[in-house]
Amino acid sequence: MVQVREQLAIEPMREADVPVVQEIERRIFTTPWPRNAYYRELSSRNSAYYIVLRREIGGHSEIIAYGGMWRMYDEAHVTTIGVRHDLQHRGYGRIVFAALLQAAYDTGARWVTLEVRTSNENAMRMYESFGFKVIGRRKGYYTDNGEDAIVMWSDSIYAPRFRRAYEANLERIEAEVKGLRRGVGPIRDR
Repeated sequence: MVQVREQLAIEPMREADVPVVQEIERRIFTTPWPRNAYYRELSSRNSAYYIVLRREIGGHSEIIAYGGMWRMYDEAHVTTIGVRHDLQHRGYGRIVFAALLQAAYDTGARWVTLEVRTSNENAMRMYESFGFKVIGRRKGYYTDNGEDAIVMWSDSIYAPRFRRAYEANLERIEAEVKGLRRGVGPIRDR
């Protein structure tokens, strides 16, 4: 049996990555961000942090997921997370979210917020596993279909309870990556 080695790397999003990110978005969201929105975000490196999850397999490198957040004062706000349609429900979104939380730690944020569609129960469960709580609802937030958004908030990301949940998710990610049948390599942060 031949094992295919897969390497995963979290990297800063570059302007050259935007067309691939947009292609992923077109497949998973009914109203993807316009291209100039990403270019504007990437030019705001002091307050915006955008990443891609790159997979290298068999000598071929491809972007399979992405995410972004804003940093404002003591708060980080997750703006977007997306995973390629054919690779969803394999833990890649959890990897991107953990990387965004690490960036929140690295930039000195104390809290993290986000909005999620009321219909996206899988994402809500994942956020809850990291210690996020529902704190509100934004009526008609999503313009494509008028769906409400659930507003979620972390306690202080330095609180012992939150830190334990974060570390448990890092352990889960490591176990899932090691457990994939195709001989997945380590996650690298380039």
